[in-house]
Formats: sequence, C-alpha cells, structure tokens
Amino acid sequence: MKYFKLKHLAFLFILSFAISSCNSTRTALFDQYSYEKTIELKVETVSLMNKSTILYSENKEEIDKLFLNIEKLVEYEKNKPDNEITFQMWQLLNDKEKNLVAGFFKRWETKGIVSKSFSEESKKQILEAFDLLIQYEIKKDKQSKDELIGLINLNT
Repeated sequence: MKYFKLKHLAFLFILSFAISSCNSTRTALFDQYSYEKTIELKVETVSLMNKSTILYSENKEEIDKLFLNIEKLVEYEKNKPDNEITFQMWQLLNDKEKNLVAGFFKRWETKGIVSKSFSEESKKQILEAFDLLIQYEIKKDKQSKDELIGLINLNT
C-alpha cells in the first residue's frame, strides 16, 4: 500500500510539473472574431492600395477608417491571453516606420501618389503578412507560428 501511495505521488508530481511547464508556451485558441476581422482588414487594405495611384487626399477618409479599425483590433489582440505573437504582428503591421501596412500608407501620404509598380510590390509583402497571420489564427500549429515569428523577426 505504501508503494502504491509513493508511486501515485510521484506520478502526480510529474504531471503537475509537465502542466506548469507548458504554461509558458501556451497559445491563444482559435478566435472567430480575430479571423473575420483580419480578413476584413486585409480586403480593405488591398482595396485602398489599389487606389494609391491617385491622390492620397482623395482617399483620406477611407484610410482613416481603416486605421481606426486596425487600432480597434490591435487593442483587442493586446488584451487576449496567450496572444503575444499575434499582437506583435499587428503592432508590426501598424508601425509607420516599417514596410508593411502603416509604412505603405505613410509613404503614400508623403508622396501624394505612389507608382503602380511600388504599390504592386508592396501589396505582395503585405498580402503575405496578412496570409501568415490568417493561417496562424486558423491552425495555431508550430509551422504557422514559426513562419509568423520569422516574418516578425525579419521586420524588427
């Protein structure tokens, strides 16, 4: 009987250690709201980027609305538990000093108009970033996580 208690206690100790050590690698679960909003913002971003060969000032209202919606999602992602990677990616997309969403729109605002070739190249990078973010939200697996972290590290 004493052997059984000792064996049972050792098992519980190992199990509790395993569970507590996993807390540092936790990832937020799939979130339908995040998924839908990310797709929505991707479509809105591309739609506005397609207009970048005309004056920024003619699209300012729509662009301001896009960035308000991005800010809302950034705030939402910031407050979700175990969501550091997604939050970092949204910060990167929203950073005017980087070459993704906010950086593109800052350049457009500064130049007034951007060339079609610049817009198309930027769109490829931005679409890739959105797609990686969407895939990570859907799968929450190691591969999609590593790809997203790789993009974050490449741009920081």
